Amino acid sequence: MNRKISFTFAVAALALSGCGKEATGQVAAVVNGEEITLQEINAELGSKPIPEGVDKKVVQQAALQRIVERRLLAQAARDDELDKTPDYLLRERQLRDALLVQLMGQRAERALKVPGQQEIDKFIADNPLMFANRTILTIDRIQFALPSSADQLKALENDHSMDAVAARLRQMGIEFRRDTPQIDAAILGPQRMQQIRALPEGEPFVIPENGVVTVGVITSERAEPVSPANARPLAVQALRNRQLAATLQERLKQSRAAAKIEYQPDFAPPADKAASATKK
Repeated sequence: MNRKISFTFAVAALALSGCGKEATGQVAAVVNGEEITLQEINAELGSKPIPEGVDKKVVQQAALQRIVERRLLAQAARDDELDKTPDYLLRERQLRDALLVQLMGQRAERALKVPGQQEIDKFIADNPLMFANRTILTIDRIQFALPSSADQLKALENDHSMDAVAARLRQMGIEFRRDTPQIDAAILGPQRMQQIRALPEGEPFVIPENGVVTVGVITSERAEPVSPANARPLAVQALRNRQLAATLQERLKQSRAAAKIEYQPDFAPPADKAASATKK
């Protein structure tokens, strides 16, 4: 009996302590028992510096009001039990996964070594498209979803102009989007640029990638070389991005090797389908 009474008093004490939360110290406000801390306000403001001459307290108060309003609406949504719906649970998992990956990337980035001068100079010399020979391309571009049959892409081999490609896609009933974006040649990369420039003038190039097919023709280009003063900071960032990508890929490789992943047959990637067929 005594243990039961003690437990009852403990629960009651916790409930009372929740009701007694106060806006003091590191707690800027309490909204229906939920604390909003100074750390949350700083996160709301982000890394942008407060402009000179602006009252910091006024900026913090405005940020706090945004959090308060968001918290009130979130509480109202929970009252409506939206946090129990399948759509909420799915999106919560997506956001949680994305946040964890983002935090992992930020931690890995802090641990990266600073590139040396020779490494920076070599990177600039090895990537002229990014620096001395930087070129901005205007492209007549068509994009559409990658067809399930490779034969549909082969049909485009007989089309030698963008208008012919568009007509072919309409004939096949494939929806597409056509626009004229400006693209940095460095995004395409030296190998791909070499292949594009080897085509006859006006001949469309075709790039199937990440489930999207891009067909295009370069209609104009202009040189925009990067100045020596700006080249080094850009090279440092590019090298750090490359290091970070390699670090995350290695971590992914390790996690995949240690993981147990089971697919439905129709959802397995090609390598897994081949492995399954071998086992049978």
